[in-house]
Amino acid sequence: MSSKNKYCVIGEKLPHTLSPQIHSLFFKERNIEGSYGIREFSKSEIEGARSELIAYDGFNVTIPYKQTVMSMLDRISDEAKTIGAVNTVKNCGGTLEGYNTDPYGFRCLLEVNGIDPRGKSAAVLGSGGAAKSVLYALKSMGVSSLCYAKREEDAYIDGYDSVTYAQLDNMSGYLIVNTTPVGMYPEVGVSAVSESVLERFDAAADVVYNPAMTEFTRKALSLGKRAVSGLYMLVAQAIGSQSIWRGESVKAEDIKPIFNVIQRDYFRQHGGNIYLTGLMSCGKSTLGRLLSEAKGMNFIDADSYIEQREGRSIADMFAEGEDVFRAAEKSAMLEIAGMRNTVVATGGGAVLGAVNRDAMRLSGIVVYIDKDVDKIVRDVDCSGRPLLAGGADRLYSIYRVRKHLYEDSCHAIVNNNGSIEQGLAALKEVIGED
Repeated sequence: MSSKNKYCVIGEKLPHTLSPQIHSLFFKERNIEGSYGIREFSKSEIEGARSELIAYDGFNVTIPYKQTVMSMLDRISDEAKTIGAVNTVKNCGGTLEGYNTDPYGFRCLLEVNGIDPRGKSAAVLGSGGAAKSVLYALKSMGVSSLCYAKREEDAYIDGYDSVTYAQLDNMSGYLIVNTTPVGMYPEVGVSAVSESVLERFDAAADVVYNPAMTEFTRKALSLGKRAVSGLYMLVAQAIGSQSIWRGESVKAEDIKPIFNVIQRDYFRQHGGNIYLTGLMSCGKSTLGRLLSEAKGMNFIDADSYIEQREGRSIADMFAEGEDVFRAAEKSAMLEIAGMRNTVVATGGGAVLGAVNRDAMRLSGIVVYIDKDVDKIVRDVDCSGRPLLAGGADRLYSIYRVRKHLYEDSCHAIVNNNGSIEQGLAALKEVIGED
């Protein structure tokens, strides 16, 4: 008999797996007593592993055993059969059932970022196991035209059209997805396709999650395209396993807090930026400077950076039209996203641009500095703000439009209605600093 809520991940070598951290956070969020361990099996051991694994309530499977494990299972879901791989096994009273949650994780990645391929066309780079999961997910979402790119020596994937990489130069569509390991750490700085290919698509998704901003996503962003990477997919497919094991539906709001912690810790380890968002005069610049000094990081006030970069004032840019300023802002935010270890006080409207939001979340931790609008109205000088020519009422209107963007795009929210010292302490706490 298995003990209650006992799970693990199996593979050949698992020194860097994030699975234990993800599942431990799930247990903490749900106030569940459970354990999640790591079990490495050599290729000679995996065939006889069932007798040991039957002691678990369930387990995850990673490379190179997603196909190998299928022979030891009693039942396999249609989804896993179609994909030809299992990444989740549930123990039902000694009967082992196999599933694949990668399609679920990929659908979650697109949905949480507002990328909707339904009724549109998509191309998938690669023909391996990850490609099969992504193709399955996209087909289930109702993509109207779907193909994958393969090298001549690669096997075909049944049920899908294939093209060569050279043929991609003549294609266009809504979404392009990289499922190859090209650009994955430590072989960074390379992309599976060129900018000329990415230019023909509206959005790009990379299943690679280390680095968070791959060359593939960096190139897409530089072209003004939507771009997302695979860390959210990793977290979502892991939580999808819990849904199977526990027989409970999992919603986006269950995944987001866990993802935010995982991404926060990733950027703390890899020198990511810290972006402060929020309304004008909410305290971003003051808190940003103090935080940068405390952490020994660089500091940038995005609006000042834009003025220096453009050689003119924001007011002058707005005089030509808000779109002129927003274009300059987007270019500046992409440059800043290429920096490291920098605290960035963003402009109040930076979150309006989807590319800006993607660039921030692919390069650092995003914290929304929330201050009551009534308090801001008492302090802000409307005369020097192009968007506030209509006075305080205009600020309330701006807040109503932007509030959900601030909340949806951030990793954490800091209430800045108290003293500066309180705001700084709260900011340090949410980024994981004492």
